[in-house]
Amino acid sequence: MARQFDPLLVNTVVGFIGPEYLYNGKQIIRAGLEDHFCGKLLGLPMGVDVCYTNHADADQEDMDMLLTLLCAANVNFVITVPGSDDIMLNYQSLSHHDAVFCRETLNKPPAPEFEAWLADVGLADRRGNLLDDARVLAQWSSRLPLIGA
Repeated sequence: MARQFDPLLVNTVVGFIGPEYLYNGKQIIRAGLEDHFCGKLLGLPMGVDVCYTNHADADQEDMDMLLTLLCAANVNFVITVPGSDDIMLNYQSLSHHDAVFCRETLNKPPAPEFEAWLADVGLADRRGNLLDDARVLAQWSSRLPLIGA
């Protein structure tokens, strides 16, 4: 049905329901891979929010394993939150650094448009490598307007 509407993207939030549906980390890993496979099979541009609820028998190592497997299988995108902790919905997810780790480890470049933007704003070099100079980030963030100001 989703293909009929030609969606820009869809995503699965694989461990969000919790142990009532997926009991432990192994089941979350399996379900995430199944969701990814079905998305590829259907030709959907689907990403994955690799996550688990605080009362599930899972931990961050399970999420790291699923992230690595998904990236090796060419997942379209993953959803990340600061510090891996979604405080609004009270579950654990991936951090922004997890996505960078996977891209660098598996030699997967970011989307070309995002890579160009990172270079244009001075956060990465033209080869897509993030700059690790804290002064660059401080200078860049000081140019951003404050939200609500």
